[in-house]
Amino acid sequence: MKNFTIKAVAVAAGVICAGVAHAGSFTAPAANINATKYAIEALTGMTAVQLPLITYTMGVSRPIGTSFTIILTPSTGATFAATCPVLTPGALGGSTVVASIKRQSTTECAYDLAISVTASPANMTLSWPAPTAGVPGVWTAPTLVTSGLNVPGTSVSVIANLWDQGETARIDNSGPVSRTVATSLQAINIYAASSDTSTVVDVNATTGPLTGFVAGGPAPADTATRAAANLVFDNNFQAAAVPDGITPFDFVATAGTATVVLTGVATGAAANGFYLDLNGGVTFTAGEAFTLTPGTATLMGIASSNFPATGTTATRTTYFVSDTSTQLGTSRTFALTGMISPTVGSANALLNSQTGLAVPVAAFNPTWWVWSANASQLMTPYFTTDARWLTRFFMLNTGIAPIGYSALCYSETGNVITYGSARTGTLSGAGMTTIAARDICTFSGNTRGSVLFTINGPASAIKGS
Repeated sequence: MKNFTIKAVAVAAGVICAGVAHAGSFTAPAANINATKYAIEALTGMTAVQLPLITYTMGVSRPIGTSFTIILTPSTGATFAATCPVLTPGALGGSTVVASIKRQSTTECAYDLAISVTASPANMTLSWPAPTAGVPGVWTAPTLVTSGLNVPGTSVSVIANLWDQGETARIDNSGPVSRTVATSLQAINIYAASSDTSTVVDVNATTGPLTGFVAGGPAPADTATRAAANLVFDNNFQAAAVPDGITPFDFVATAGTATVVLTGVATGAAANGFYLDLNGGVTFTAGEAFTLTPGTATLMGIASSNFPATGTTATRTTYFVSDTSTQLGTSRTFALTGMISPTVGSANALLNSQTGLAVPVAAFNPTWWVWSANASQLMTPYFTTDARWLTRFFMLNTGIAPIGYSALCYSETGNVITYGSARTGTLSGAGMTTIAARDICTFSGNTRGSVLFTINGPASAIKGS
């Protein structure tokens, strides 16, 4: 047993003497999270990208005459320039390192390093681009010819393998070591920092039920005829770089444009009454109005000059001004999409979220603007006022207090609507109210139509048949 123990210690000591350790690592970037961020707006699929300072610090010393090989490769999908940068070693602690290119291609840069005069220290560093004075390795900064960084959330790593000169036995580590050196993100965006849920359509609007808004609420406050919600204009708040890896991308400098599309019911706005305030003037000016369809609101050609300075964000307010005659309904939700078109790179869709970022950003909220109402609506697509039929509406109000209602009738083309005494009225509290159809309205010609009830109470308390 003692012999076995002694032999085991001897083997372990032999391993240590051979210089095998698991300590070598990339020290620049300091961690994967410190990778350089690149703006996809500055890149195409074939844009060459300059990598940042990359340093590998060895964990073992190398005796005189023990040449070794270091091989650097890019992660899958990325390629180096065909000619590898020259490794120009320096001296540290009296040691001398002589380097030469062993192999070079778009998928690897292999270097032989020979130690002479004295042994190299255990903390010898190999770096590119130019390291600080006295560090024994100098690589001219390499370039990625292809990287995939034009797709947001993409990352590129470099992998180092240290071998003996014959590439048969590893030194410094038992396997390859990698470090993320580059990530990409969408630098320019327009988004909602959070959902605006404070807009309330007012059943008691002076211009008619649900034709205006409840005034007040948190900033930006609504008025009786105008609702407001904020958007954030982001000009590279994350300080993502152009291909040189240093200069922050600046959307303003590109003279690009943005397009914003709001999905959701957009009817009921006054002329030029749905607009994005780009100049802080509150009232509408040329170039700010959305083009409206029943399901979308679109604003094209927002000049990049409307964005703040690079590295910052700014708040821009959207306004919806009611035409004061169209009922706006009891609920609406606007979601945000769009495109950014810088003068470099390809057009990029606005994103509702970003993944794979080293530094997280606020969640980009797709349900940007949510309207509610202080009322509910009930409708039927058909009823008849023919005298041969007894048609009545039965309303249940589970709330304690009586609440008012109003009715709006619709007829077939060519028929005339005549309203009766029950067009407006009150629903009993905590009970049922019966309303005769002929007391609400009658029709010329065909005695049939549709009806919409607007009730001054929450939908949870109102039922009808």
